Amino acid sequence: MYKKIIFVILTISASSAGFFLISPQSATLIEISPQSTPNLKNHYQSSPLAMTPSTETYSNTEDFISAMVRGLIEQHLHEIHLLRVQVTMQDFRDFVIEQYPNNGASIFDIIIQRAFPDHANDILALINKLDRYDLWYADNLLDLNDLDALTKNGTIWQKRHELFGHLAEEIWHKEIQSQEHKRQTVQQTLDTLNHAKDMSLQERLFILQNTLDELYPDEQTNFTMNKGLISNVYFQLESVQENLASMTSDERQAAISQSRKQLGFSEKDIEALALEDQQKEQRWQNGYQYMSARDQMSQRYTGAELSEKIIELRERYFKNEAPTIAAEEESGFYRYKRPRLYGSN
Repeated sequence: MYKKIIFVILTISASSAGFFLISPQSATLIEISPQSTPNLKNHYQSSPLAMTPSTETYSNTEDFISAMVRGLIEQHLHEIHLLRVQVTMQDFRDFVIEQYPNNGASIFDIIIQRAFPDHANDILALINKLDRYDLWYADNLLDLNDLDALTKNGTIWQKRHELFGHLAEEIWHKEIQSQEHKRQTVQQTLDTLNHAKDMSLQERLFILQNTLDELYPDEQTNFTMNKGLISNVYFQLESVQENLASMTSDERQAAISQSRKQLGFSEKDIEALALEDQQKEQRWQNGYQYMSARDQMSQRYTGAELSEKIIELRERYFKNEAPTIAAEEESGFYRYKRPRLYGSN
């Protein structure tokens, strides 16, 4: 007597995509993972698809097809119209090909046509697009991994929309939900750090780094390479700026350099950034003096005379940069009225 087993396709994970065989008698779970190539189908989420056709040894292909059709109809006829269920048929197709390496794709087509004649064309077209997406991802994986996290994500979504249009959001809805959850968690962390007045600079940065590492473990390398991104977020925290503003110039520079060291900047980079900080400080002090003098002139002069005086003032304080400052002020933007962010601008 042949032992019957239940074939279950589980949700595709980032680490593996295998088939699980469960024996009803022993309740034993055995994972059968692909051995030939690394899984590349972790880029869309399919809902768990449970199938119960018997996979005992069949005397001929027609018996196998008939059994698969019966199992599919029994388990999924009521939900095959759902995109999340149709997506999982790609894994079932791969299972059929494993059983019949020479003509498994054709056998799968027959099974789908018989089981779901009203939806077969849509299912086969969808699987074709998923195959094209997987092939594109495999061919471009090295290039994608060289991109920063934001650019990589944008490139992937551009391809998804190119192939699937508005259906891309539904196919990858779990990924979208996960990203939104992570975004909210990061925002909550930033809000907490902003209001933590009794926390040291080192503690704030440690918590920020820990949060990002836990939420984005696969992107840790990108975050490490993109230290400037975390640095900008960190130095824009109000609580961090309040701490830095209360320090003397030397204390502030030492604290900023220590934070950069904690972020993983090299000593060479820290020294170069400290020099940039000094140059920025000089520009800000020059800008403050200009704004003070400009305010005083506004109280003493009006009309054309005031305009002429301000032009002379800009040229004295900013020299070759004076036309840029003038254009900004004409648009209503005053560079040195914006918030000062130590370690950033």
